[in-house]
Parts: sequence; C-alpha cells; structure tokens
Amino acid sequence: MKKIYLLICNFFIIFSLAFSLQSEYKVIYSDRGSGKLDINIAKQEDMLKAGVAPSYVSKIISFRDKKGGIESLDELNRINGIGKKTCKKLEKYFFVGDNYKINPLKINKADETLLKYYGFSKEEIKTIQKLKKENKYIRNNIELRKILSKKSYNKYKDLFRYDRY
Repeated sequence: MKKIYLLICNFFIIFSLAFSLQSEYKVIYSDRGSGKLDINIAKQEDMLKAGVAPSYVSKIISFRDKKGGIESLDELNRINGIGKKTCKKLEKYFFVGDNYKINPLKINKADETLLKYYGFSKEEIKTIQKLKKENKYIRNNIELRKILSKKSYNKYKDLFRYDRY
C-alpha cells in the first residue's frame, strides 16, 4: 500500500513539474503548437536556444526596440545584413503575436536607419532628410503629407512627433 501511495505522489509531482515548465513558455510559444517564438516578446536567450544565429538575434532585438515591435516577418528585410533569403529562413523560428505597440516616430530626430525600419522608401528618406536640412525641422503633418506616399503617410500619420531637438 505504501508503494502505491509513493508511486501516486511521485506521479503528481512529476506531472506538476511538467505542467509548470510548460506554462512558463506559453507566453512565448505559439498556442498552435508550432514551437515558434513570438518575435515581439522572445528574449535573447530563447532565440539563441531556438538556433537563431547570434548576429541576427542582436539585430532583430535592436530593430524591435527602436520601432516598438514587428508587424510582419517581412519587415526583417529592412535590417541591414538580413536579406530576403535570410528573412525566409527566419520564418521557421518566429511568428508575429499581438504583443507590440509601435513607438511614436520623432521625425526630426530620426536618422536614415530608423526611417528605413519604419518602412519608408529610399526616395522618401532622401526627401525627409532634405526637408529637415532646408527647414531645420519638419513642423507638422501637412509638410509630411506633401512628400510621402499616401500609403506611408496614412500608415504612420498618428505616430509622427515633431520634437525639434
């Protein structure tokens, strides 16, 4: 009788440990059982454990921190050193969850890299930089509306901030 009691107790202990370890990763892993990481909340160590190269991990985290989140895995293509082929390979590690909020874009402080992260075209970036150089700063949405594509403007119009310095 004592052996059965110990066996049952051990079973519950093992079951409890397995369940608690599984629940630790529910926040990060897809509930679809894909084993992919949510790119917007995965930690550096989780990405490395999954097999993502360290050079990509640091770039992805930097991108995510500067922009506030990743809306689509295709955005990884905007990161210097990650091309379309690498972006495609990274899809096996990640999915995009809902746990992100895009940061406001301080247009007058934004450099070329940050503008690229937000998805502006090379031509739009050049025009923004030129306007900032000529006027010292961009004053409002009216100025941006004149130089951005309708798609870019509509996507980010509520995120623009016009801090001068």
